[in-house]
Amino acid sequence: MSMSRARHYRLMVNVVLMALLFGTSPRHTGDPRDHAFNPNLFGANEASGEGLDGEFLDAPPFQRDLFQAATELNRSLHERSQQSRTATDYRRTMDAYDKVTRMGADEGLAARSLAQGGDLMREMADAAGDYALYNKAIENFRRIVKQYPQSNYVGYSLISIAQIYEQSLQDLDGAASAYRDVVDYFPNSVLAREAGAILVRYESELSSSRYSPDVLVDDRSRTLAGRAEGAPGQAWLNNVRNFAGPDYARVVIDLSDGTGFKSNRSGANRIVINMAAAVARTLDGRRFIIRDSRFLKHITVSEPGTNGAIIELEANGLASYTAFELSSPARLVIDLHSTAGMTPEVEVARAAAARSVARSEPVREAISAAAPERPAYQPRSSSGGGAILSLPDVDVSNLDKIAASESDHKPGATPAATVTIDSASRPPAPATAQDQRAPVDPPVRCIVIDPGHGGHDTGTIGEGGLKEKDLVLDVGRKLRDDIRRNFPGIEVVMTRDSDRFVALEERTAIANAKRADLFISIHANAAPTHVASGVETYFLSPDRASAEDLKAAQRENSTLGGETPHAAGAVSRTPGQPTPAVDPGDKLRSVVASVSAGNRITESRELASYIQSGLVRGIGSAAPRTAANRGVKHAPFVVLLGASMPSVLAEISFVSNPRDEDLLRTDQFRGRIAASLFAGLRAYLKKSHPAPAASANKSAADSEHKPK
Repeated sequence: MSMSRARHYRLMVNVVLMALLFGTSPRHTGDPRDHAFNPNLFGANEASGEGLDGEFLDAPPFQRDLFQAATELNRSLHERSQQSRTATDYRRTMDAYDKVTRMGADEGLAARSLAQGGDLMREMADAAGDYALYNKAIENFRRIVKQYPQSNYVGYSLISIAQIYEQSLQDLDGAASAYRDVVDYFPNSVLAREAGAILVRYESELSSSRYSPDVLVDDRSRTLAGRAEGAPGQAWLNNVRNFAGPDYARVVIDLSDGTGFKSNRSGANRIVINMAAAVARTLDGRRFIIRDSRFLKHITVSEPGTNGAIIELEANGLASYTAFELSSPARLVIDLHSTAGMTPEVEVARAAAARSVARSEPVREAISAAAPERPAYQPRSSSGGGAILSLPDVDVSNLDKIAASESDHKPGATPAATVTIDSASRPPAPATAQDQRAPVDPPVRCIVIDPGHGGHDTGTIGEGGLKEKDLVLDVGRKLRDDIRRNFPGIEVVMTRDSDRFVALEERTAIANAKRADLFISIHANAAPTHVASGVETYFLSPDRASAEDLKAAQRENSTLGGETPHAAGAVSRTPGQPTPAVDPGDKLRSVVASVSAGNRITESRELASYIQSGLVRGIGSAAPRTAANRGVKHAPFVVLLGASMPSVLAEISFVSNPRDEDLLRTDQFRGRIAASLFAGLRAYLKKSHPAPAASANKSAADSEHKPK
């Protein structure tokens, strides 16, 4: 038995023995309104799970021992990556905290254990898509408010309830009620003022002309609402989430299991989705929060009798939409595009892709023929498997200056001419006839950087404890700063700029809603062997990915216990277009073909090649083994599905390699990685989007000649 397993075994034995010896104690009950509240308590102590504080030293020894055992389980759980945790691991830890609460001897310790259990339920619900756990977490936090009204966790619990209703469930009535509770409990606090501002917006929606719920279940179905599960072959419709922008929206329908669907347009601006094998009883009476209603106007779910669930989406100026299913956890994703946000190129590409899927055309050959020729540069590589190893030239001669400027840069400082795209004094090359005939892409105005993982989703964890989520966030911030200094006219958006969990579907939606021109997702690699090293960059393509690349996608897409979301089917619609027939034997390829049309596959491949070349040459000049060229590859990463712009996912190193992990801990090496990513991006922009290059060079030249 390994040391880790032995420790877990001893902890569980202690928990069981304590429970058998002491049983359960009576729990305190009382009305929280009978007590005076300290307005400073809100947010004063978040449940950290880092062991006992001095305030609990007077608790009974057996309860403290139980709490310490639960804390050890919690710490052990979070020392492992999200992908290596299982639902059993979470339940074991939650049960340990529940035993502390059942002792009931110390109110503060019981309240803290309830808060810990509620946080674990939220984590598990995020990872596994088990929406019943959100409701159980709400119950835990409400128990704190009711049973332990004088504890330091009342404010934390009230805010947690509001966040679950607002962010996770997008339940309008639930969120409004929760924020009212915050105002009632802490009326003179800053938190109450913030909650009040949110309530102003919600109250206007609640008092609008639409009084009826967004989820309507008729009487015949409502009588079955108490059933634990649907009929054989039926799936529960657990939740409906939306991420809306001014001319784009993504709606995610969370399901208990995979199910088929049919969709069609009803009029110009309405989509009707029929899920005959799904029931919506758990959402009866729900009204949904739509954050930006300029485009997505309304979502309605109905369950007419026993005919399954019907979802209707109403948008303002709907141009086209794409719908596809993902599994583990099961969900249906619908992307809606408005006439205002759809460029002619993307519209044509989406229609062509939809026709391709309908005819089951050989997509692979068409894409291969469209691939541009590559320069001859091909560094050494130990990787095969069909990866693109021939990379374009990328200038990394000023990489040290780019990386060094990370620490020297002050807000408002003038960008140095040495780190711009080209020297300002270099005369432009004369345009050839070929150049004059070639169309010029519009300038890049917005780039979205996506640091992978975050919050409870740690990503890979190295032997020394380095977490992928922390590494990629730091590198993403440095890359953002490099872009801002050298391309002041380009907006840079981060999908997350802090240690928080962001769903995979939301990351793509952020880029689409911002109408971004490029999307770069940053991750770090892992392998069973500690000697694996190198960098690789992915793009989305309908080609069949190798088994090794599918494993990489599985790791980044995975939830609990190594399960991975994978595509189950897709349809795409434009006005007057017939329903495409999806080959059930090749659903994954069909999904990628449908949803990657706006992704501009050829440009994504080209961007990936430049990013990969920047990483290989830039990092390789300092650590050749760390930057071994593993190639440009394609795989069905969920974070790239549905992106409406050239999009790539870069694996910047192997955290599982102890030697590389030591390098990755240093700020200097992280700066080099960011500078290498920037060098690849800069070369891509210089070749494909000359307008930003000219703008950046002009800015640098102006700064050089400005009077001192």
